[in-house]
Amino acid sequence: MISYLTRYLGPRRAQGCADCQKQKRYTLLDAASDTLHGEFASEEVRQKRIEICKGCEYLAMGSNCKLCGCFVHVKARFKNASCDINKW
Repeated sequence: MISYLTRYLGPRRAQGCADCQKQKRYTLLDAASDTLHGEFASEEVRQKRIEICKGCEYLAMGSNCKLCGCFVHVKARFKNASCDINKW
């Protein structure tokens, strides 16, 4: 079990071409990996990200992104996460 987790949640390796990597989306597996590794954004960074999202036309009901479907308050907490349309 440990080797399975280490293999899938270990350090991220580049896969595919460079252009594919530029458009890689932050997934639930990425969030799980960041949680296990303790890679969280600072409170200041999180607040800035949320403020940017509050001004975005794709924010629905104050918490969900219409483009990627994420809960912005959760996604903003992760250090390696980014906006799918590069606003943060």
